Amino acid sequence: MATDVIVIGGGVAGLAAAGALGREGWRVVLLEARGRLGGRIFTARPKGWSGAVELGAEFVHSGNRELWGRLKKHRIATRQVPGRHWLWREGRIELVDDLAERIARVTDEIQPRKMRGWSFADFMRGRAESFAADDRTLAEGFVEGFQAAPQRQMSAVALKGETLDDAEQFVVPGGYDRLVEGLERELPRKRVTVVRGATVTRVAWLPHEVMVRASGQDFVARAAVITLPLGVLQAKSPQRGAVRFEPELREKRKLIAKMGVGQVMRIAVRCEVRRWRALLPPELRNAARGGIGFIHSQLEGMPVWWSMGSAPVLTGWAGGPAARALRGLSDAAIFERALASLAKMLGVSKIGLRGTVADWQLHNWMRDPFSRGAYSFTAAGQDDAAERLREPVRGTLFFAGEATADGEEIGTVHGALASGLRAAEEVCGCLAKGRGET
Repeated sequence: MATDVIVIGGGVAGLAAAGALGREGWRVVLLEARGRLGGRIFTARPKGWSGAVELGAEFVHSGNRELWGRLKKHRIATRQVPGRHWLWREGRIELVDDLAERIARVTDEIQPRKMRGWSFADFMRGRAESFAADDRTLAEGFVEGFQAAPQRQMSAVALKGETLDDAEQFVVPGGYDRLVEGLERELPRKRVTVVRGATVTRVAWLPHEVMVRASGQDFVARAAVITLPLGVLQAKSPQRGAVRFEPELREKRKLIAKMGVGQVMRIAVRCEVRRWRALLPPELRNAARGGIGFIHSQLEGMPVWWSMGSAPVLTGWAGGPAARALRGLSDAAIFERALASLAKMLGVSKIGLRGTVADWQLHNWMRDPFSRGAYSFTAAGQDDAAERLREPVRGTLFFAGEATADGEEIGTVHGALASGLRAAEEVCGCLAKGRGET
């Protein structure tokens, strides 16, 4: 099948790129390995649950015009997250009113010029007495949980001044997949062909000529936009989902191997309405009607839990090393570890807590061959890696996805969206030159 541009990957970046190229009049084939679009946005609506359940990306961050423009265009309602944070330690749960400030006390001390190439672990080494114990705990939890990165691999420079900002975090009550549906509706049907279940295994290219092999079929074009997750780009044949480039992209390969893929394990637990509030400590019970907010700990299993509304649904989260510790377990075993963490956090028996659980949902992104991890992070010594990864190859191969985003947008949905639009603009420029246009 011949076309102008092949877009590999049907996540937010791929949808954005395909839509923008189609609107410019180019013929596009969008190849997606899964039977669904959206990539790491994965919304489920299981029977018995009061609303959508996010198994992948959940939060919407403000400040990105393109993303919020799409939400408004497609009439997708959002709700700001409860700005409450709790800290569990030694059997007690305490409200933390100044979480952002505490994390910033640590990250503000990072000196980019002096610490270039340092990991966060390098920065913290020898500074045990420089910060209050709780501040240090919260900052380390921010790196391993929010950034999903091991401290010894996370770039210290990338964290300069970083912290959580509840004023800029929202959720989509109707489901984040509403954005995916909106982006799909934007695709010009006469210009963009979407092929689901198309697992790409080979990209053969010459300047201004690409042949992509996907599930036994060949697609030919003048250019390709690669929006594959970083974990997939790091995979090597014969691993499922791995893609072989011919000729090999040696410099890209070396770069990709050094970049950081964050690991996350999350689980959504639905409890029986009449029983779950009785299990909550008094301080949480009073806050439960509007959403408990976030509970942070250093417990094994699932160290972070949150509730975004009055429904008896809690989300458990393990990032970085905590997620890797769960990697080889079955879904049932992960549920048991999560339940043990939550029971200890709430100060109740695991048996008693299990009796209130009506259902649970999870998707293991580490075992998913088409993601091979959660989202990327800036690795120590690789502060310019995203910029280098997105550099086009001979005006033929173009790279997009959250791993190619700018600065703080790495690892975000809006970073993926912006990267797809940027790649589409680059492709349009090269193809127009090929036509002899200015």
